[in-house]
Amino acid sequence: MDRVCDILDILANSSTGVPLSAVAEGAQMPKSSTFRYLSALEARRYIEREPETGAYRLGLAFRPQSTHAMERLTELARPALEKLRDQLEETTNLGVLDGAFIVHNVVAESAHMMRLAARVGERGYVHSTALGKAICATLPEDRVRSVLAASGMPRFTDHTITDAEDYLRELEQVRSQGYGLDEAENQDSGRCVGVVIEGIGLPAGISMSAPAERFPAERTEDVVARLRKVARSLSRQMRA
Repeated sequence: MDRVCDILDILANSSTGVPLSAVAEGAQMPKSSTFRYLSALEARRYIEREPETGAYRLGLAFRPQSTHAMERLTELARPALEKLRDQLEETTNLGVLDGAFIVHNVVAESAHMMRLAARVGERGYVHSTALGKAICATLPEDRVRSVLAASGMPRFTDHTITDAEDYLRELEQVRSQGYGLDEAENQDSGRCVGVVIEGIGLPAGISMSAPAERFPAERTEDVVARLRKVARSLSRQMRA
């Protein structure tokens, strides 16, 4: 615990990012041990790494403004996702990467008796969900590895990706196509597609989920186009 606190104190006392070597020196630990501590803290959102320099700084968990931003995003997303649900006639969701898991902040449930819907506040794994894939595709590879190491990659169905290297290859496809897809990987006979909300300073995205029989592959591009339209609108409103 003292070592963790030493690391957090070092980052808290810096107005800029701190490189690994400086953190290790300040905490009086070997670089290898320091890196393991930093990776665990990063996976839980207590710290983050700057993409350009690789330096570390305190993460969203220590920023009060992130709570306000999340509340505002949730407030904006709820009516937008309810409207989209009515258009698509399937469940729509807002999720954010919280540590090593996806947390559902808004769930606009379909009116169908048979529907695919998480509960608000429910935590999902990044490796088996469309939102997890869409959000992780925007993160550096080492951050993704840290998240997977912290959460594990349990098998939920015969289609679940349980190998980190396979998942990283899947993320390459996600980046290429611009959306994440859950093909019965989190739940048998379920299908979900998700896109990120860009430029808001939060690792968040929106998705649509449905039983596979009502969400055939040929609907994917249309659903993605509608999700992207809502995501762009939310991004503009958040930055206004």
